Amino acid sequence: MTWAAAAAAHVVVGLDGTGAGAAFAFTLAVVGAVGAAALLVRPRPELLVAAAVAGVVGVGAFALPLIVSVLGVGGPVADPVDPWGIGAFLVDALTVRLAVFTLRRAERSRPR
Repeated sequence: MTWAAAAAAHVVVGLDGTGAGAAFAFTLAVVGAVGAAALLVRPRPELLVAAAVAGVVGVGAFALPLIVSVLGVGGPVADPVDPWGIGAFLVDALTVRLAVFTLRRAERSRPR
């Protein structure tokens, strides 16, 4: 249940953040919690696609500000080595990988 772990990490990131960043983190947390619960109730491929998309958005939310600030566009990121931000990034990336792996494996096992 990496999606639930990602939701928990985003709650902590949201509590540490301010403004739009905190709202975005809380949105990702709600999507993760609801999606993980729905996946437990009734596993469906659409939920795995949603997990992959939410994970990609979470990875981008961490990586894009860092990349943009390194390129010199905009101001510096407040805390680029925040352990909870890095943890959320890693769990989001793992969520994407596991969702894609599961979808591929389910596709291969489907009778033709």
